[in-house]
Amino acid sequence: MQPASFHHHDVAGDPSFERLAALLLGAGALGVIVTSMFYVLAGPAAALPTGSFDMAVARAASAASAGWMRAAGLAGMPSDVLLAVGALMMAAMKRGQGAGVAVVGWLTMAIGGALFIVVDAMVAFVLPAMAAMQGGESGYAAARVLFNVLFAIGGWATGAGALAAAWSPQWPEFRSRTVLWLMRAAGGIGIVANTAWLLGLPGARLMGPGIALAAVALLALSVTLLREERDAAQMAASRA
Repeated sequence: MQPASFHHHDVAGDPSFERLAALLLGAGALGVIVTSMFYVLAGPAAALPTGSFDMAVARAASAASAGWMRAAGLAGMPSDVLLAVGALMMAAMKRGQGAGVAVVGWLTMAIGGALFIVVDAMVAFVLPAMAAMQGGESGYAAARVLFNVLFAIGGWATGAGALAAAWSPQWPEFRSRTVLWLMRAAGGIGIVANTAWLLGLPGARLMGPGIALAAVALLALSVTLLREERDAAQMAASRA
């Protein structure tokens, strides 16, 4: 059975549609990888839901790590936008048997990207400001709780979307089994880790690594699509 996709076909009358989707995904994923490095440098107490549950400790850590948090947010916000748009474009290319689950997956990842725009805005501009504000203990606590919950549901959406998008190996972007299993692994970790945090169960420490793994998987997927398009173009040129 041939993959049910618009691979090597025009979408919206544009032969470069798939290439643009792959480029947006790749650029966004690379940006999220860089963002994840800045989150690591900021430290979990300052900028991750898995950090300290003591708000005084978390607030002090956010104040001390304001520079790295600003860098994480500034890198993350545009990257999240690119990923969300790229995921929407990937959803638009799906047709045929099994397309429903794949479309749900890519749309869910787009929603995850939209949620992380807010998360990264908060880590760059809200949490450090509230941490530095004199007498801002209650304001920081409220902002941190909102940040934690948005991070968790954004990570859950990203994981669920990755798992659904990679549910079937029939799509052209999953001809590489490495990409397929990277996406499935990222999806599984994202669902389990973020559900664990929301329910107060063990396993939440994988929330951050789950997002980083999803970004690596999407970058690999982007490279796969771009290589396939290059190879197809070279084959067409050789036949001309």
